[in-house]
Amino acid sequence: MKRKEHYCDRLSGLRLVMGTDDDQPIVAEICTGFTPEGQLAITIDCYDYEDRCSDSSAIILVNPDDSRTMARRNGVAHSDLPGFIADCLSEWREIVNANFREARDCFKEITECLLDEGCRFRIERTPGRCIV
Repeated sequence: MKRKEHYCDRLSGLRLVMGTDDDQPIVAEICTGFTPEGQLAITIDCYDYEDRCSDSSAIILVNPDDSRTMARRNGVAHSDLPGFIADCLSEWREIVNANFREARDCFKEITECLLDEGCRFRIERTPGRCIV
């Protein structure tokens, strides 16, 4: 069976924000990077190693003008935003055997930070039975 493509598979400059426990049959990863069009993106991808048709993915696509403003405000180059975001959220990577609730909370924190920065964004999702 062919695996569904996750949103993170399409990003460049990819940086891991956090991942859930790799020893579980279902794993979630949060990553950030840029779309082929250069738009800042944050993804949460769910991998179901026992039922690949259950794989799912969601992506936050940030308005390009707003991500450039956010980069200037934080004193980083726009191209360095994925690393900046991953570094700001590094405490999430330190959680031992993180679970889906923690991944969901991290994704929520990211959306709240983007709103605090005044960023406009949209969220897209590919379906699957794994809800995080």
